[in-house]
Amino acid sequence: MSYQEFLSKHGIEISFAQDAAGASIWGVKKDDLLHACELLKNDRLFCFDMLLMVIGIDCGTHFEVLYDLFSTKNNKKVMLKIALPKEQPVVESLCGLYSSANWNERECFDLLGIEFLNHPKLERILLPKDWLGYPLRKDYKEEDERLSWNRR
Repeated sequence: MSYQEFLSKHGIEISFAQDAAGASIWGVKKDDLLHACELLKNDRLFCFDMLLMVIGIDCGTHFEVLYDLFSTKNNKKVMLKIALPKEQPVVESLCGLYSSANWNERECFDLLGIEFLNHPKLERILLPKDWLGYPLRKDYKEEDERLSWNRR
């Protein structure tokens, strides 16, 4: 059974794509993300038991979050991609499934302002807690006086 057939059987639609290196990228609706990851991790045939990284991207009109999954049993890798609106970038946390999601999600929150629901400790990890804004957003304006040394 293919991944698409397996997920479709459970009511999850995915769109397929490949990046320049030939890696599989599956587009998933944000509301289906947690369920899709649960199925892919716990199914004995697919067994995507490792989350290698979570990457947030500001695409200008929307955000994308990429989840890099790996199956140690099958030596296979796949990337799940979700799109989030700029106005309310919120998605369910994967910390309950993959402990490695913790720091990656916190970094996306800290630098892009993407909120991960049910994250055990969603707070800044790279910037001071009182920092205003999210520096990896395309519309970010640097106004913090602590960086005045950097202005030209």
